[in-house]
Amino acid sequence: MSSFDLASAKRLSQAHPLIKKVMLAAREQIEFTIMDSQRGRDAQEYAFKKGHSKAHFGQSAHNWSPAIAVDIAPVPLTWKSPKPFIALSKIIMPIAKAMNVPLRWGGDWNMDGSTSDGWDFPHYELHPWRTFAKQCKPYEG
Repeated sequence: MSSFDLASAKRLSQAHPLIKKVMLAAREQIEFTIMDSQRGRDAQEYAFKKGHSKAHFGQSAHNWSPAIAVDIAPVPLTWKSPKPFIALSKIIMPIAKAMNVPLRWGGDWNMDGSTSDGWDFPHYELHPWRTFAKQCKPYEG
């Protein structure tokens, strides 16, 4: 598999080392892009206003340094179906488990193996993210 493009690599560089470790290992198996990691106050409030996030600044795993969450997308990207995002999760989540990285996917918030409670298919975060936030600093942007 090829390495990340420059924009994805920069976004991944802002993520927590455990997230980096999982994403780099996953990239060896499947192509995907890093759409977002660290999100400052203005970007978070914009995402909330647009309906892309349900959280205000400080209430999201993206608002920390290093970022405790990343948003990723399969290549090629299509928003018409969750299937490519689900396929991506079936590679990423087993890698995280094998590495003992407590990762939660936004397509299965309660982690029961069903996507019935999922709505944020690009999102991956360390879990519980608030525990990790105690070791990080807020990222104002």
